[in-house]
Amino acid sequence: MISTVTLNPALDKCVYVETLLPNDTNRIVKVEVDAGGKGFNASRVLKELGSETIALGFLGGQTGKYIEHVLRSDGISVDAVYTGSDTRTNICIQDISGLPPTTLNEAGARTSEEELEALFAKVMQVASKSSMIVIAGSLPPGAPVDTYKRLVKLACEAGSKVILDSDGEPMRIGMEAAPFMIKPNRDEVGRLVDIDIQSNEDAARAAELLASRGIELIVISMGSRGALVRSREGTWFASPPDIKPVSTIGSGDSMVAGFAHALSQGRPIVEALMWGSAAGAATAMTDGTGICKRHQVLELLDKVQVQEL
Repeated sequence: MISTVTLNPALDKCVYVETLLPNDTNRIVKVEVDAGGKGFNASRVLKELGSETIALGFLGGQTGKYIEHVLRSDGISVDAVYTGSDTRTNICIQDISGLPPTTLNEAGARTSEEELEALFAKVMQVASKSSMIVIAGSLPPGAPVDTYKRLVKLACEAGSKVILDSDGEPMRIGMEAAPFMIKPNRDEVGRLVDIDIQSNEDAARAAELLASRGIELIVISMGSRGALVRSREGTWFASPPDIKPVSTIGSGDSMVAGFAHALSQGRPIVEALMWGSAAGAATAMTDGTGICKRHQVLELLDKVQVQEL
């Protein structure tokens, strides 16, 4: 089983306009509402790919109940700590002329110490039953900056391999607990090791620095350019399939899920890189906040080109 932890989920509302006109009236063409949050997204993709998964995290109010309903409708087990405040709503404005989306993200509800401890207890319960735990996303207001470090340490001590996918100080401090795998994107890597990623060689150098901190598997996603993975066995770069992207929302979370799915089946690193790249690309082909479908991932697998560096 692969568990996921989402401390700051959201209801994702995506509105479509012909052409976004700032400081003017915009007519909405279409609206999509979906469950959001990096860990929850990963659980949805894991379920679609055929892995058993359980989603843990904070939920609150009617918004939280709707998110739980969506996840359970997808066949995902949910074990949430319900908070005193409503789960946030994130708004994506998708310009159908082809420009990148504009996103408006709420900070999220403030989390109490009691709510954090309740979530830690749930993570402790599932960690020993999980081959992997994906801990992903931002921290909600009120959560100490070392929250991910504590969660990673707890899960590792229970025998689970941890995949950490976050940003900034929570990510930097979380890495001190040596998670099994991290998946920063190009910009996040720059903030972690102060390297401007412009080439595969830059990414490889950054991965070496991150590996020196005791992290076994480093995946650096570089958008349409591809992704690099560094392990003790070597370093590889994957060129993604040639697709027409529609929306990149959730692509990084899908890549994490593709990796976790493949690794949990005992597949080698190169195959995991292919699964992650194919899942990320397949999600980029969907509208708004939609996720990939298994048949799309399978169709794209053989189109991922991998080379050893």
